[in-house]
Amino acid sequence: MKSFAEQALPPAARRRSRIVAVTLCSVLALAGCASTGAAPKTELGPREAAQAQIDEPALKEAAIESTKTQDYVAAAAYWGALYERSPDDASIAVHYSKALRQIGSIEQSLSVMQRAQIKAPENADVLSEFGKALTASGRPDQAFAILNQAAKSSPRDWTIQSALGVALDQMGRYEEAKAHYNNALGLSPDNPSVLTNLGLSYALTGDLNMAERTLRRAVADQKADAYARQNLAIVLGLKGNFDEAERLARADLPANVADSNMAYLRAMLSQPALWKQMEELDRKPAAERPESKTAVPNADQVSSLPPETDLSL
Repeated sequence: MKSFAEQALPPAARRRSRIVAVTLCSVLALAGCASTGAAPKTELGPREAAQAQIDEPALKEAAIESTKTQDYVAAAAYWGALYERSPDDASIAVHYSKALRQIGSIEQSLSVMQRAQIKAPENADVLSEFGKALTASGRPDQAFAILNQAAKSSPRDWTIQSALGVALDQMGRYEEAKAHYNNALGLSPDNPSVLTNLGLSYALTGDLNMAERTLRRAVADQKADAYARQNLAIVLGLKGNFDEAERLARADLPANVADSNMAYLRAMLSQPALWKQMEELDRKPAAERPESKTAVPNADQVSSLPPETDLSL
């Protein structure tokens, strides 16, 4: 994904993108970085094999419950154990990949889905999750192609439409992204995950008023997660509403992370010399602009691919 500066955004939008990157990186710290890789298989004796079969229903029940309660670290461990036993089960692979995405193990999620797509190339759920994993790994062009294929198989799946919006946002195609978010809202009205993505899309184009309005709709839903609240905090901070931004930041983040984020917001918004330099850069022809080295967030940091808890095993 190109940096926001390279996408020739307005100066205000470029300034905000730098802050979005920092704060959203902190949001991901909530989930931790637990390793959930499957252990190498070993030969089981008759007794151990029988015990493993007896325990599998309980393991699956625990995996489902952890996903529903959004305990993604536990969910990744449970789905990983099931995946180790049945690596060719497409449904288990999809749920395992979703859990891995939610704890930030993006490359492992992508690896699981690459294997699943080879085994089940026409499976709509596999295509959908593979596209989301590609988006989360910063491969929007590949993701867009896979997600379009998935959308043809599952035209009523709001999560695919929302993920298409995320991929398009990564490519700088913001108006097309908003169209897909609105498609998703047509399929799942007032969905807080979709509203979060749409709000961030507005923020990326510099429309902070619409971004705030949309993110407040997301946060008002009792099903809204930390991503929605932290993204609203970013937008409020950019608008100078530090008191409410700080309250939202502290609702989910460790105190030291929240302190760091708020300090960064205040520092960025108090540097007029930096803004003047960026505005001068924006006025230069594209060919004269130095290539940006600014790190930018990946898909799950720009727009939150939603946690899906509708399970069908």
